[in-house]
Amino acid sequence: MDNGPGGEELAPAAFCELCRASIAPGRAVNGQVKDSSFAHPVDPQQDGIRMVTACCADHLAELQRQYDERPFVTEELWVAKIDLAMQQRRMGLSNDQLVRETGLNLLQLEAAARWCLGVGASADDRSVEEA
Repeated sequence: MDNGPGGEELAPAAFCELCRASIAPGRAVNGQVKDSSFAHPVDPQQDGIRMVTACCADHLAELQRQYDERPFVTEELWVAKIDLAMQQRRMGLSNDQLVRETGLNLLQLEAAARWCLGVGASADDRSVEEA
């Protein structure tokens, strides 16, 4: 953190995720959005829920609208969980280690890999077709 003129610590600058404007301390508007590309670094219960920062309520509402229009793809979330686990390790992980680290099973690991390659229907599409 930077120090202010009196030596006090200053909070890091916040930027609006919509317009990229710098936000004065204490003026940020925060909210949650559903985002299948986000795996929480500590709490798996918050996977798929991203915090966003905006400069005003209108920009927050626009960000939330944009995320609402984006499909939530289960395999994308699984890929995010795998990516997070891999980033936290210097060496690669075996499938067994990935299962332990991510909480996914082998079929989910395979489905995530297939999704990355653009092969096969997503779990979300299959559940819709089966309903």
